[in-house]
Formats: sequence, C-alpha cells, structure tokens
Amino acid sequence: MSQKLLEFDFPSPTELEDMGRKNRINIFRRYFATSRYNRLLIQIALVRSALDNSSIQSVSDLEYQHTQDFIRILQMMGQLDYHNEFLEAVREEETALEKIIEAYDRKINQTTS
Repeated sequence: MSQKLLEFDFPSPTELEDMGRKNRINIFRRYFATSRYNRLLIQIALVRSALDNSSIQSVSDLEYQHTQDFIRILQMMGQLDYHNEFLEAVREEETALEKIIEAYDRKINQTTS
C-alpha cells in the first residue's frame, strides 16, 4: 500500500527569472495545486491505515516528506526576488482553502442539525 506523492518540478532560479510575472504566479499556483493533491493522497493513506496498521509509518513518512518539500520551497522563495509574487499565490491559496473549509462546515452543519 505504498503511496507516492506527486513531485512538482519547480523551475530553477534562472528559469524563473526568464519568465514574466504572470507565468511565475501560475507556476506558484500549480505548486499549491500539487500540494493540495498530495494532502489528499496523505489523507487517503491515513484512512486506509485503518485496514492495515503496518502502514501508519508510511503515512508519517508522507507527512514528513510533504512538510520538508514546503519548507524547501519557502527557503528558496525567501532567497529570490519573487517572494512577493509567491506571497500573492499564498494568499490566493489561503482564500481557496478557506472557501473549501466553509463549504465543508456548511455541509457538516446541515447533517448535524
């Protein structure tokens, strides 16, 4: 039951430099979409671990890998001139996630009322 996360092939600093602002922001958006997809893969691995206790360590490994990847990207962005563009994509992702959570909240509240 080994699950593998998607790898996002982040452009090099030189490639980012050669892109326009709009393309860089789209790259950042795709990174966050991949990250969100990976969170779902981690969640399904967690749920499946109820059927196979031996897979709990795999879930922990996936969580660690996902977090380390995010830290690596944050560090890289902090060293480049595109940090503000990255933060723009961060704010978009935050808004998207808040909307998803609000939709779940409404659905949960409907079923529990």
